[in-house]
Amino acid sequence: MCFVSFGSEVDTHTLIKNWLDQGKQISVPCIERVTKENKLMHAVRISDFDDLNQLGSFGILEPELNRENLVKPYDLDIIIVPGSVFDINKNRIGYGGGFYDRYLAGISGNCRKIGVCYDFQVVDKVPYQEYDIPLDLLVTENRII
Repeated sequence: MCFVSFGSEVDTHTLIKNWLDQGKQISVPCIERVTKENKLMHAVRISDFDDLNQLGSFGILEPELNRENLVKPYDLDIIIVPGSVFDINKNRIGYGGGFYDRYLAGISGNCRKIGVCYDFQVVDKVPYQEYDIPLDLLVTENRII
């Protein structure tokens, strides 16, 4: 599963397209609005980048939420995770929705959690809570942590 970049984030569009061209199974996040206050993130398998044909509730490209293409969290082997700030201990601060924190709580222990960001987004320490799940790897344009 790979986040779909937007705004000033590291571009994941090229990464997703390359993986699809290589025949890899790719899923991307899709947000389901259950109630006005309750939204859930799902992994939805895509077969082509053009499947990202709608803007989600945060202005991020998403596929249509199709129950046949849902991927269960514990079936994923890698998740490319976004964030606004990361630290050298591989903790992250997201964008405030808590979607990834909740989602990562349900994945397999064998699933690798990889943050992708610019080097300037990495600091010595970010605040974190006991329910925050650290990443396994952090990749910037200059280093791998």
